[in-house]
Amino acid sequence: MRQTILAVLSLSAMAALLTGCGGDMVLLNSKGPVAEGQSNLMLTAIYLMLLVVIPSAIMALWFGWKYRASNKDADYKPTWAHSTAIEIVVWGIPVIIIGILAWLTWWGSHKYDPYRPLESDKAPLNVQVIAEQFKWIFIYPEQNIATVNEIRFPEKTPVSLRLTSNFTMNSFFIPALSGQIYAMAGMQTHLNFLANETSPAEGYRGFSSNYSGYGFSQMRFRAHSVTDAQFAEWVAAVKAGNGNTINPQAVQKTVLDQAEFATLRDGNRSKYQIEAIVANAQTPEEKAAAEALKPYPTKPHPVTYYSSVEPKLFESVINKYMSNYHGADHSATAGHEAAASEAHANVEHATASVEE
Repeated sequence: MRQTILAVLSLSAMAALLTGCGGDMVLLNSKGPVAEGQSNLMLTAIYLMLLVVIPSAIMALWFGWKYRASNKDADYKPTWAHSTAIEIVVWGIPVIIIGILAWLTWWGSHKYDPYRPLESDKAPLNVQVIAEQFKWIFIYPEQNIATVNEIRFPEKTPVSLRLTSNFTMNSFFIPALSGQIYAMAGMQTHLNFLANETSPAEGYRGFSSNYSGYGFSQMRFRAHSVTDAQFAEWVAAVKAGNGNTINPQAVQKTVLDQAEFATLRDGNRSKYQIEAIVANAQTPEEKAAAEALKPYPTKPHPVTYYSSVEPKLFESVINKYMSNYHGADHSATAGHEAAASEAHANVEHATASVEE
């Protein structure tokens, strides 16, 4: 009995440690309707499953105690074979719970579809997101500015993201505001979210939740929810080339064009690997090529502001990977895909509204 108590206490302590008590419980401390709804959905599913797990655990311990060898008062029925009541309980309750979970999954998949526009009196803020190696680039097409590793938006205003990747598949995640969404080369995905309040001074945590290479752990950024006035002030400062007056740690630059965009790509080898490649180079050409390699980052790229953006830069990144079209008018294709994607989002929204 003493060993049983010690085992239960040990497992309880391990469970408490694994839940991260005292740490960042961001998934349970949502700051927007999308994240809050997903968090409630997750907790509801956990509570329903605990209706089976907790009684099963209690009965397992109780049966072990009741039918221990030293208990001579316990019923001994060696010929017992079947109980309809027990069968109904052990099969009926799980079936009901699974049915409820299935309905919740179906309802939640439509309610919190990342492509579904959020209902609001305010027009959404459109932001284009590019997963670069190894950083996040945010383009504001309507404001004609861009940032690296920082996104700002007004509170209580829907934010509509269009995402793509300029290297391998990645996953965009701001736990306090929404679920994760994949960013893939040659296509665009959508994500809609909204912040209920302004963020702390350091902003909300954002990162890549999908392994994409040696520098993947440095793909971290900050999401700042600010007031309408603060957002307008920030946009004006960035366009005027004074963005670092708002964020002193930021680097202010002029234009994000194709040439500047190319310099943002980090390498995917460590400095020790590059040194080894240089040392093993057989020809001057191989040595020069090895010396030109950039190492992968060991810390996130500094926040950078651009006061203007080359037109259709986001579309050009998508078109670069559309090799199956072999010389077709990629700009027209990208426009068609954007329209089709917008139509899909509207259809999903209308369908979800009818279903509700």
